[in-house]
Amino acid sequence: MKPTQTEQPSTTPPAGIAWCAWHEAYSNTARPVRDSSGACLFACSSCREAYDLPLIADESCTPAS
Repeated sequence: MKPTQTEQPSTTPPAGIAWCAWHEAYSNTARPVRDSSGACLFACSSCREAYDLPLIADESCTPAS
């Protein structure tokens, strides 16, 4: 008799999808960034690299004063 195996749940969290404001399409790599005017927008990894956009790390998306 063969032993049965129980399936383990996936440990990979579900990916979020957001709108990339630079190439104007949905992306699962989009993360919040600030543009030159201070607005909080989302940019995908390739647009962040192409336009040198820094990630907002644990910063709330409120307008700069």
